[in-house]
Amino acid sequence: MLRPIAALIGVLSAVLLVPTALADQPVRTPAPPPAGTSFTLSGVCAFDVQVTFLVNKEYTLTRSDGAQIITGRLVVEFTNLSTDQSVVLNISGPVFTSVGSSTLILAGSSVIFYFPGDLGSGTPGALLLTHGPVIGTFGPTGALVSLAQTSASATDLCEVLA
Repeated sequence: MLRPIAALIGVLSAVLLVPTALADQPVRTPAPPPAGTSFTLSGVCAFDVQVTFLVNKEYTLTRSDGAQIITGRLVVEFTNLSTDQSVVLNISGPVFTSVGSSTLILAGSSVIFYFPGDLGSGTPGALLLTHGPVIGTFGPTGALVSLAQTSASATDLCEVLA
């Protein structure tokens, strides 16, 4: 007698949980910018740096609660516009965001840049290649207000390109 009741409970549980599981399927969209796009960073290093996206096969997975994961292949070239010294990097993340949070979590290899004064009065700008977890916190205007590297290492790309 207990077996049929247990089987019925199992079937009902599965039927009730399937819609919940299906509703939580993330939506996949390509992450901009497209390959071939470039822009110039001025004021981060002592020289202007051209950033060119060579390969962008990244995509964003957005969950039903709005949290996002950006993952996929991203290859970027950084060029010192004064000397033409350049470096090509695979910075394929991933990146994690959560809903209603001002926190961004970078894992894997990522490039972070910020302008002089972004992290407080008198702080210099930086262009960093990071490996491992980095946590960035943003203020209400969207400006970076703190950066924490837990067990990550960082390479100063301004020095590499100088």
